Amino acid sequence: MFLIFGIKRMARRLATVFGLCGHCGTPAAQVVGRRSTWFSLFFIPVIPLGTKYFSTCTFCGAVTRIDKAHATLMASSADQPQAPVPQAPPSPLDLPAQAPPPPPAPPLQP
Repeated sequence: MFLIFGIKRMARRLATVFGLCGHCGTPAAQVVGRRSTWFSLFFIPVIPLGTKYFSTCTFCGAVTRIDKAHATLMASSADQPQAPVPQAPPSPLDLPAQAPPPPPAPPLQP
């Protein structure tokens, strides 16, 4: 009788939020994810062995481990729709005045 077993890791993206990176300090998109480790029997995940939450900076690629509460807070804030800011078309009075082009350079003397 054959018994096929092993360990399987599954990663899932929970949300993508905009914030400051803890490593490089630049404002960039942060990908919040969950990595689960399972004991598998005949290639079917059966028993969960552990779960870790992480945040990945899309600018520098640094991965930071975070706790479950922080990950769910970041994921729930990403799910809430942001109200669009209405923008009126610019009026001619709001546009900056354009300076006239500079005068042509004098011809060179031989």
